[in-house]
Amino acid sequence: MNKPQQRTLAQAAPFWKTFIRRTARGTRPSLRVWRFLTAIGCLLLFVLSYRIDLQLLEGTLVGSRLIGLNLIDPFVTLQVLLAHHVIPVNMVIGTVTVLLAYLVLGGRSFCAWVCPYGVLSEIGESFRFRLIEKKILRKSVSLPEKTKYFIWGALLLACFLTGVLAFEAFNVVGIIYRAFLYGGLLSLTVVLFILLVEIFVSRRVWCRSLCPVGTTYGGLNPISLLRLKADKSRCNQCGACVVACHVPKALAPVFDKDEKKVTIASTDCTLCGRCIDVCNENVLHFSNRLKNLV
Repeated sequence: MNKPQQRTLAQAAPFWKTFIRRTARGTRPSLRVWRFLTAIGCLLLFVLSYRIDLQLLEGTLVGSRLIGLNLIDPFVTLQVLLAHHVIPVNMVIGTVTVLLAYLVLGGRSFCAWVCPYGVLSEIGESFRFRLIEKKILRKSVSLPEKTKYFIWGALLLACFLTGVLAFEAFNVVGIIYRAFLYGGLLSLTVVLFILLVEIFVSRRVWCRSLCPVGTTYGGLNPISLLRLKADKSRCNQCGACVVACHVPKALAPVFDKDEKKVTIASTDCTLCGRCIDVCNENVLHFSNRLKNLV
């Protein structure tokens, strides 16, 4: 397959074909399949725990209990601290537990592997590609890179000034989980609106530039154990990975640095593995820092 064909396949292939990864050992399910199953499975566990009293995962991703162990979204904890000037002990324990988990699993892996909106966003992205291919839409409108940090700070400032958890009214993760668990499907109109903006205006803008939860987890990326590595000696510079990635600048080290092997530690990388799925040369792979200690 030549370079233009690889680039085209990375973006314009039928959505169902992205569930298949072709390797030297044959075809196998892509990482997208496993991510979707993980995110949907996590939601189902919460639903079953609530509906049939399974008592495995109780609550929502914003705040939950895993077999009695508290798990709290770090951004929620920051909001509580600034809004109420105190953090309950169970929130501290739950937040530390979550932070330690994502220090191992990769900070923003939450966005790709657990967040239910990530599944919807990727489906919406495929619709956008089709509309661009048919020349119905133009290329994406992008927000400045620092927008996410401005929004992150502005929301925390709003919590401090108002005493209210400012983000939770339109936190898509909380909205989706509450709708499935407790009803209130009307609230999903917020999620639908954001999804339509991503399809018709700006590619994956919620995940890239707006969501403060992703920004918070992204701060763990440079120090987390799990990360992406690239073997540049295999790379043919086709650019398929850049086209598939919704934050292409995260892959800049693959093309900019002189070393044969580079590590992707960008705060934007969600470890979704789309770059791995579309690369025919097996340039990119998951690795962890513990290997360097052996």
